[in-house]
Amino acid sequence: MILFTLVFSINAQFYFFGRNKIQYNDFNWKVIKTEHFDIYHYEEFSELAEIGAKFAEDAYEDLKIKFNHVPVIRIPLIFYNTHLHFQQTNTTPGFIPEGVGGFFEFMKGRVVIPFLGSIPGFKNVIKHELVHVFMTNKIYNVLSDHRVATNKFPPLWFIEGLAEYWSSDWDTQSEMVIRDAVLNGYFVSYNDLDKINGTYLMYKEGEVFLQFIAKEYGEDKILKLMENLWKFPRFNEIIEFTLNEDVEIVGKKWEFELKKKYYPLYETKVPHLIKSKKLTQNSFTFSPNVFSQDNKTYIIYIGNYDGYTSLYKIRINNDSKELEDPELLIKGEIDSRFESFHAMDNSLDVSKNGIAAFVTKSGKNDVIHIYSLIDDKIKSKLEFDKLITINSPSFSEDGNKITFSAIDEKGYPDIYVYELTNNALERITNDIYEDIDPIFKNDGKGIVFCSDRTAGKFKGKMNLFEFNSTDNTINYLTYIDANISTPHYSPSGELYLTSDYNDIYNIWKLDGEKLVKKTNFVTSVYDFGFIDSTRIITAAFEAFTFHLYETDLDEGKGEEINSIQYVSTNERWYPAKIKLESQNERINYKNDYSLDYAVSQIITDPIYGTRGGALFTLSDMLGNDKYLFYLYNTAEVQSDILKSFNLSLSKINLKGRTNYAFGVFNYSGRRYDIRESDSYYYEKVYGGFFDLIFPISVFSRVEMSNSIANSDKDLIGDIITRKSLLISNAISYVHDNTLWGPTGPMDGNRYKVLLGYTSDVRYSNVNFYSFIADYRHYLRLDTRTSLAIRGSVYINHGKEARRYFAGGSWDLRGWPRFKIRGEKLWLSSMEYRFPLIDQFVIKFPFIGVGFFNIRGALFMDAGGAWDNEYKETLGSVGAGFRLNFLNSIVFRYDVGKKIENNFNSFQPGLFYQFFFGVDF
Repeated sequence: MILFTLVFSINAQFYFFGRNKIQYNDFNWKVIKTEHFDIYHYEEFSELAEIGAKFAEDAYEDLKIKFNHVPVIRIPLIFYNTHLHFQQTNTTPGFIPEGVGGFFEFMKGRVVIPFLGSIPGFKNVIKHELVHVFMTNKIYNVLSDHRVATNKFPPLWFIEGLAEYWSSDWDTQSEMVIRDAVLNGYFVSYNDLDKINGTYLMYKEGEVFLQFIAKEYGEDKILKLMENLWKFPRFNEIIEFTLNEDVEIVGKKWEFELKKKYYPLYETKVPHLIKSKKLTQNSFTFSPNVFSQDNKTYIIYIGNYDGYTSLYKIRINNDSKELEDPELLIKGEIDSRFESFHAMDNSLDVSKNGIAAFVTKSGKNDVIHIYSLIDDKIKSKLEFDKLITINSPSFSEDGNKITFSAIDEKGYPDIYVYELTNNALERITNDIYEDIDPIFKNDGKGIVFCSDRTAGKFKGKMNLFEFNSTDNTINYLTYIDANISTPHYSPSGELYLTSDYNDIYNIWKLDGEKLVKKTNFVTSVYDFGFIDSTRIITAAFEAFTFHLYETDLDEGKGEEINSIQYVSTNERWYPAKIKLESQNERINYKNDYSLDYAVSQIITDPIYGTRGGALFTLSDMLGNDKYLFYLYNTAEVQSDILKSFNLSLSKINLKGRTNYAFGVFNYSGRRYDIRESDSYYYEKVYGGFFDLIFPISVFSRVEMSNSIANSDKDLIGDIITRKSLLISNAISYVHDNTLWGPTGPMDGNRYKVLLGYTSDVRYSNVNFYSFIADYRHYLRLDTRTSLAIRGSVYINHGKEARRYFAGGSWDLRGWPRFKIRGEKLWLSSMEYRFPLIDQFVIKFPFIGVGFFNIRGALFMDAGGAWDNEYKETLGSVGAGFRLNFLNSIVFRYDVGKKIENNFNSFQPGLFYQFFFGVDF
């Protein structure tokens, strides 16, 4: 992440907070050139990149038939070997949350994908993103062939639903989500799909709707929907024309098919809430572990109650029907030690002697924290330079060893054992298969783990394996046509696990050569822990959330299946790789620049005439190196055209951890004089700048700014001019760990401290220092309500020191912009932010318009500005509302009273102020 200004940045009143996107690794990029793709990868990831290249070429051959179309350009694929590396990418400027498994970037046509440990998952994501590539090309050609504007696309549910449908088979997670949505009443009908736009549920509903179309009307109709896109302005009309049926009828048929499929499940399966005691609410909870202390039993778990994923404990109290209040143990995601918990992964274990091992991201890699529940203290941190992501930590019986799964620099997800007494790390497996959820055998002579190394008839299924530490062999414990995860030993030494046999994960017991079903829930159990031999705590999915439940294992004999359903030898499977005919097909990466975007503007004014300009940027394929060009003319008469060009050229480098920018500029034209009057003056300034940012962590950074500028300023027409050669230097420290709501920060704090100095080194006409201190704190009062407090001081002091100004929508509300100004300025604000309207819908006969998350605010502002002698304190009080429109822009409207005369009186009347932008 880099922020930069073009000139005089040390005096800037406007600056940015925000977290840092850090490039921890200096990747040595290579390029594999296949028939249709340029595959970008770094050296350590070569083997999996060749496998990914083969997947891409196979997907290409399949999709060109499905779409009846062939893209005419080569497709760039950029691979990262873990999600942590993927989060460092500069191909997109924004932050990438944990749930994103890849994306197709439209501007340069780039497909960017991380490897998450699973070969089948890697294959599916590659094909998913290539569906987007083919769809984009196909629709562009259809529209251009019929001379229709090429910016028209189907709704997002169709775009993502098709990518899901044509890239992979229906899986357990998809089944779980749709089943749960239908049975728990939050399934969204066809006409309301826009209400869940962009959500995971939208992906799955889009996929299952297209499955229905293919089954009911024919697979060919899906392609026809795209080919008919040019014929009608509304997608509903395209559906009716293509399917030859009213869209209302299509939607009702779809809903009926799903209800017919899922409602009968209640005859044989049971919801979690009916069979179990719910232990948590208003949260997402994962990885339950049971721990006893002082005759009390607790659950230690990963949870998210307030937007921060953290470590909690909660007491099991069987004497009360009331839910116990959770106790926060470790608050996550507010500092660099616990930068992020991987909540959806198995990331926590507790030993019998009260030591917890939990995984968080900390810096460039994952680490394991060793935490004493008894002492409430972090005892140590286990970090391994060559291991990038870690999950599934599990203690040995004596608590002296930890086994876990980790992905190394090659992308291999393998099993490791760490000896706590002598700090020794041993690698157990070393291959391409996804080995997860390891636990020590109860006899101490090996490790039980889950893996997709299953070969033969059930190739790629996640079965249960045993590593024998005596002879270092790996053997099948199960061989079934299903997936297995989260094995646990009961207090009596029996082995339990979860399996998606018959579509949904339930708990099974390995009983000799049999697997016996011990729960029969209608939606999945993700993990579990034992209270005793018959009672367990589950982390389960129901009503589109994850909660903890206490339940009894079925006492009788449940469904039984053979644990070894097919005799398999020591077969091994291996994914095919692309065949490279020569080394010329693998080359070192060199910066290849192309246009990112270009924008121009021309305006005509009856007084000042015609003026205009353009801005365009270039960057390399990886987004590490950028060039910005800016050209604008401010001439007011024809004779001033040549001397009124404003231009700048800037280079931004984001490749390393230290980001920097430098450039040159030439600006000339009339400037608004906030120093002396409300008039304008003419100034010509040219020079260069250099900005540097070093992120200390995701939450804090150091910024440095330097510029040199030659300034010629007309003070009184052309009679008196002020010449100067200005050198400006500044250094600042920025911190931000805020959590955001729909319209602005809701929790945490952010602050900036800046010191700067500007001097005219030639004529001594300008010489002043700058100081800025800005602190903002957000106190969460409950989940959706907060109190925001801001205090800031701005000081420029010296010869021809620049003035700061206040007024407008972001500081002293109600007062006109530029009205309050001075070399010194202080501001403070207090704002109570609360939900006002959750949903506001206007229904027209032909369309509905909805507005969501309309928030209210009560505010009070105060401040003052002066040069040498303090004048007066001004302020304002009032109320307003904020609307986040389409998650792209926030509209704000405030009504209030201005306060003047050192807070002694209100001005008559009210002020009304409309603006856009997030809350401070």
